[in-house]
Amino acid sequence: MTRKSISFNQLNKIPPGVNILFNAFFIIIISVVCIFPLLTIIGTSFTENRQIILNGYNVWPKEFSINAYDFVLTKSSKLLNAYGVSIFVTLAGTVFGITMMSMYAYAISRKDLKYKKFFSFFVYFTFIFNGGIVPFYFVYSRLLNLGNTIAVLIIPFLVDAWYVVILKTFFSTSVPDSIIASGKIDGAGELRIFFSIVIQLAIPGIAAVAMFTTIKYWNDFMLPLYFIDSSEKWNVNYLLYRLLRNMEFLSRDTRSVSVSGPLPTESARMAMCVLGTGPMLLAYPFFQRYFVKGLTMGAVKG
Repeated sequence: MTRKSISFNQLNKIPPGVNILFNAFFIIIISVVCIFPLLTIIGTSFTENRQIILNGYNVWPKEFSINAYDFVLTKSSKLLNAYGVSIFVTLAGTVFGITMMSMYAYAISRKDLKYKKFFSFFVYFTFIFNGGIVPFYFVYSRLLNLGNTIAVLIIPFLVDAWYVVILKTFFSTSVPDSIIASGKIDGAGELRIFFSIVIQLAIPGIAAVAMFTTIKYWNDFMLPLYFIDSSEKWNVNYLLYRLLRNMEFLSRDTRSVSVSGPLPTESARMAMCVLGTGPMLLAYPFFQRYFVKGLTMGAVKG
């Protein structure tokens, strides 16, 4: 019995309508797989904690309750202040970080840079070696004396070597040398060429990296853990982390539970996820326009 092999010509004979239906079905399956956990988190956050313990997590609440949000919002009186800190740190860190990484990546992408190999190695070196937590802590708390300041939540993440490499590849593949040469002929300087020409051509790649940087700043809770003592400077994720730890401690104390009633441990945990990650869902529409193009063009070998 001989096996019949399918050639590329036979694959090309598949009707276009079948390809469209297959792609649509595949995208729907992937979308459901991605959205289902989010819907489960939201549904569980509005479920009575007793029902979660008995029946597990569900997309649709079997017994609707807002006790989890009431507990989180009443027990964390500084939640609005923490949101303000997170928003400021995220916006400032993203703007300054993207500016620094873009300028550095553009410089090492230029073939005529005199010390290109040195500055490129300066970035690649950090992929291999890491000083560790102790030197990291002493640099920012003792050497730079940034402990318990808002600046310590911004400066450590300003430059990421991986994002610099992505932007460098994007500049190399999407910004032709002829355009830069034309700008020089017209009398434009390096900064004028960068901000007026290069940035306009590289918006998709910059937007993709900006989205990753925004998520990195918003989700961080380790920097406040290391450097921040004042509760006025906690970001929202660290505040929710502290509230979760306190709630777990109180749930083990039978005396506190008997006085104030059972704590909504499971539903409150899901409510914290919604409050911590919900604002990031609003950021995706601003980057969606450039996200796919930025990733595909930045992945081309340069």
